[in-house]
Amino acid sequence: MNNLLYPIKNYLVSRKNRQIRPSASKHQTLPYEEAKHFGILLQVESAEDAKQISPIIEKLQKDNKKVEVILFQTKKIKEELRVSYRFFLVHPEQMDWSGNMDVVAVQKFISTKFDYLFCISNQNVALFERILLLSQAKCRVGAHIVGKEFLYEWMVFKEEQSTLSSLAKNMFESISTVQD
Repeated sequence: MNNLLYPIKNYLVSRKNRQIRPSASKHQTLPYEEAKHFGILLQVESAEDAKQISPIIEKLQKDNKKVEVILFQTKKIKEELRVSYRFFLVHPEQMDWSGNMDVVAVQKFISTKFDYLFCISNQNVALFERILLLSQAKCRVGAHIVGKEFLYEWMVFKEEQSTLSSLAKNMFESISTVQD
């Protein structure tokens, strides 16, 4: 997709998302020890972005947590994505101008009842908004963005020059302290 068209499409889909009624699934926080299934939405613009969250995913897997990852790639990455975790890669071309995405993996992700769903992005991604609104996740976790509080049960503040790695680490550390 032309890099000039993506911001326009993102804006239009974001406006269309306002018409979506959020999922009626029950949202709650679970103690970290009880949580078994984690979903991660990650916006990547380079292979390095995808590598930055590897330590968090490895820690979750070491703690016997099931992890599913969707990577959203806004620009074509020249280098190959080689990471230690499994992921499904999504491109803006796969989303129509209304925000619909007829990709089986995305539809399955939306209907999965994650204990925690992390949205790791330093930018507003309309596709992620749509997934978060429709998600069956028990607890949606993301960076604090003014006006987007309705998307999450748990928000973390990010520094001005926050990297994806530091944002993911803050999210993981904050939910790993949840007790009964």
